[in-house]
Amino acid sequence: MKLTVLGASGGTGREVVRQALAAGHEVTAVVRKGARSLAAVAGADPGDGAAAGGKGRSGAADGSRRGGQGGGRGRLTVMTVEDLTNPAALGPVVRGRDALLFCPGLPGGGRPTGRLGAAAHALVRAARAAGVRRLLVVSTAPVGPLPPDEGVLGRAVSPVLRTVFKDVYAEAAAMESELAHSGLDWTVLRPGKLTNRRGKGRYRRRVGGNVPGTGTLARADLARAVLDLVDDPAVRGRTVGLGSARG
Repeated sequence: MKLTVLGASGGTGREVVRQALAAGHEVTAVVRKGARSLAAVAGADPGDGAAAGGKGRSGAADGSRRGGQGGGRGRLTVMTVEDLTNPAALGPVVRGRDALLFCPGLPGGGRPTGRLGAAAHALVRAARAAGVRRLLVVSTAPVGPLPPDEGVLGRAVSPVLRTVFKDVYAEAAAMESELAHSGLDWTVLRPGKLTNRRGKGRYRRRVGGNVPGTGTLARADLARAVLDLVDDPAVRGRTVGLGSARG
C-alpha cells in the first residue's frame, strides 16, 4: 500500500514507519522541519539497501528520499510540513496515497497542544481534495467511556486521570469529532498509556469501545495494530479500543 504517516518523528510514528517498511509498503513519513534524521525516522541503517536521493520542494513540503526495494523492504520518502493545520501544505503528502495514518504525540503534564482538532480538520480537507478516503488516527483510551466490564481499579483511577489531563483529552476528542463528521472511511484507535517496552506481537482490541483494564501498551504493538487495521473494512467508521495482550 501507499501510506502517509503523519507524526513520523514521534515514538509511535517511527515504529509505524519501521514496521510498514518491513512489510513492503511504500511510505511517506511526514515530520516537522528540523526533526529527526532520516535514519532515525526510518529505523534503518542507511547502508541497508537504501540509495540516497535528492531534496526537493513540493508545495509547502521539503522532500528527502531514500528507497530500498530488495530484502522485503518498502520504499521511504521523508517530507517536512511546517504547518499541519494548513490543508494546502498537506496536499503534496496526501495526494495519491491509499491511506493516511495520523500518529500525534499527546503532551503530558496536562498541557494541551491546542492544535489536534485544527490538524485533523486540515487533514480531512486535504484528504477530500486529493480523493483519499482512508484515514486512521491514534487517539487515547480516556476519550471514550469506561467499558461496562471495567474492573474496580480502573473505575477508581479513571476519574483522576480524566481530571488531571482533561485539556489533553478535550483536544483528542476534538480530533475525533473532526473524523466522525468527515464523511471519510475513518478509524480511531484508543490505546492506553504507551511505553517503549518490547512488544508482545499481539494485543487486545474491542471495536466500538475500550477494552477493560486498558493499562499500558507497547508502541510496537500499537504500530502492529495500526497496520493490521488500515485495510480492515470492519473497523471503518468505528473506534477501536486497544490494550496489551494478557500473559
